[in-house]
Amino acid sequence: MIVIVDNGKGAENITRFIRVPKQVIKPSEIAKTKASGWILSDGGSKNMKTNIELIKKCNKPLLAIGAGAVFLASSFGAQAASIKNAKQLRVKIERPSPLVLDMKKVFSAVNDCQQGIQDLPENFDVFASSAKYEFEIIGHNENPFFGVHFNPELGEEAMKILDNFVKFVGIWEKYHEGS
Repeated sequence: MIVIVDNGKGAENITRFIRVPKQVIKPSEIAKTKASGWILSDGGSKNMKTNIELIKKCNKPLLAIGAGAVFLASSFGAQAASIKNAKQLRVKIERPSPLVLDMKKVFSAVNDCQQGIQDLPENFDVFASSAKYEFEIIGHNENPFFGVHFNPELGEEAMKILDNFVKFVGIWEKYHEGS
């Protein structure tokens, strides 16, 4: 089951695109919930501590969206920053990633996040960037953790990222049973 942590923005929209068993929970319910994969929705920084606790204990695939991506990077030492970003983005894939399979090299995305990170922590790679922000899609080199700065649940071509993450979770489960 994929568990979507509702950090205040986008969780219900995400559920419309996930076609496998899923559950939406509040951050306060994280500790008592089991998942085959996690999605951290966008939202405010008030849930940062709880999300970081999950990330530090997590051994399952994790997709962090918007502020969730800031929480992900922050859990590895990045500093959060307020940024001005375009609502409509042209995102360019810089290198392959499970999240961008079968996507155009440059695709459209919608951004509703006003937070970002200043510098990418060690052990992270950038998979996609835009003219306004260099860390649009990031991933950890050792853990199955991905961060997406924009909001794929708001439409455009970026919705494919949610489908790709679900496929990744299925493959991860197949080869990492019991972990």
